[in-house]
Amino acid sequence: MRVVTLTAFVLLIMFIGSVALAQPIKVTTADGGSVITELGYDIKINKNSTLRRAWVVLNDPGCPVQLINAGINTRYGDREYNYIPTGSAKVSAAISAMEIRYILYDIFGDHLKTLSGTEVSNAAVNAEISLKEMGRWRAWENEISELLTVVVFVAQVRTVDGKIWRYQDKPISEELNKIRLKVTTGVLEPTKENK
Repeated sequence: MRVVTLTAFVLLIMFIGSVALAQPIKVTTADGGSVITELGYDIKINKNSTLRRAWVVLNDPGCPVQLINAGINTRYGDREYNYIPTGSAKVSAAISAMEIRYILYDIFGDHLKTLSGTEVSNAAVNAEISLKEMGRWRAWENEISELLTVVVFVAQVRTVDGKIWRYQDKPISEELNKIRLKVTTGVLEPTKENK
C-alpha cells in the first residue's frame, strides 16, 4: 500500500512539475502587406483590393529558436509565381539545423497549404538568422490571389550537441482555433505536391 501511495505521489509531483514548466505559446501578429501582387506591365493580381495579409508567429518559449516578424511574401518572376519567406530567427542555444513551417490560409480562413523550410548550418548562441534564404516555393495564381493569413512556427531544431526539439501539436492547434482558423487533419504537416 505504501509503495502504491509513494508511486502515486511521485507521479503527481512529476505531472505538476511538467505543467508548471509548460509555458503558453507566444502569439504575435504583423501586417504582411497588401494582397496585391505585381506582375509587371501594370498588371496586378487583386488590383482593386484593400485587404492586407496577416503574419501570425507562434513562438514556443521552450524552443531554442524564436521567430521575429516571420511571414511569406508573394512574387512573380521568370514566368512563375513564388512564395518567399521573410523575417528572422533568434537562437538561444547553439544549433546545427532548424525547420520552419508556414501554414497558408485563404480569405475565408480555409487551409491552402503548409510549406516547410529547413536550414542546415551551425548558428551560435544569440545569432540572428535571416529566413529569406530558407526556401522559395512555386505557387499557383489562384493561391496567390486568395492568400490572406500566414501562420509561422518552428517545427524542429537540432542543437550542436545532438538534442532534438520538436513542436507539440496541441498548443499550436489550440492557438489556430483561438484565431478562428480551421484546423484539419494534417494541417500542421507540409503539403505533399502532386507530380
